[in-house]
Amino acid sequence: MIRSATKLFALSAFVLLGSFASAASIRDDVCSKGVFNAGVKYDSPPFGFVDENGDVTGFDVDLVKEIGKNLTEVCKKPIKVVLKQVTSKNRIEFVQNGTVDIAAATATATYGRMDTVDFSNTYFLDGQRLLVPAGSPIKSTRDLAGKRVGTAQGSTSEVNLKAAAPKANVISLQQYTDAFTALQQGRVDAVSTDSTILLGLKASAPDPSKYAIVGPFFSSEPYGMILKQNDSKWRNFVNESLSRVSADGTYKKIFSKWFGPKTKYSLPDPKRSQEIPAQFPVRR
Repeated sequence: MIRSATKLFALSAFVLLGSFASAASIRDDVCSKGVFNAGVKYDSPPFGFVDENGDVTGFDVDLVKEIGKNLTEVCKKPIKVVLKQVTSKNRIEFVQNGTVDIAAATATATYGRMDTVDFSNTYFLDGQRLLVPAGSPIKSTRDLAGKRVGTAQGSTSEVNLKAAAPKANVISLQQYTDAFTALQQGRVDAVSTDSTILLGLKASAPDPSKYAIVGPFFSSEPYGMILKQNDSKWRNFVNESLSRVSADGTYKKIFSKWFGPKTKYSLPDPKRSQEIPAQFPVRR
């Protein structure tokens, strides 16, 4: 009996140690492999998009590259940042299954999403509006009854839109660029998502003056970077990196690069802070 109990204890200890080993932090795994896989969008200028040279660039891209620099410091060896495309629909799944170590992809932190993933601290605050052809009779969500409104699958924008305009015909497409193409072709009457994404879509048009961003904000969207659940070492590192770029002025430089008054993505609110926002409560 004693021998059996001893064997059982030894087996349990082995299984427990194995579970600890399998639960090693992503930070340690990145240091070991020398590769940091960062998920970003390719369809959401100026956060993440493919430029005229075929390079993936944007606000989110610059931030994950700063996290990569911090990883090089703590890992004490060069860490290669590998950008991988994610969409609103698959970004959570890609973090869960390990395809990416992080997703910086205009993701609103919500309690519902925290059932399956964690989030970094808020690094950008936005709200949802409407993009319509110039001169459109649509001025706010009150005008959307019976109208076709494009947005992206798996986004909070899709959920918010259905709540704000229950009589609208919501058409959910794979990417926001698909929704904007549908607007340009007359297949939808409006596109709805966060105002800065709409700003980027408008700026990408051959003639941006043909489109207008209208209506008041009808949601609050605190962006957080998506992280695997229960990895506090990795989450704390990412948050420390965000604090560093805020404290040393890097965040302000990146913000000005993409949203400054001389850029085509210039924000219409000149008083908007160029610092990382205060931490907002996550969405229900």
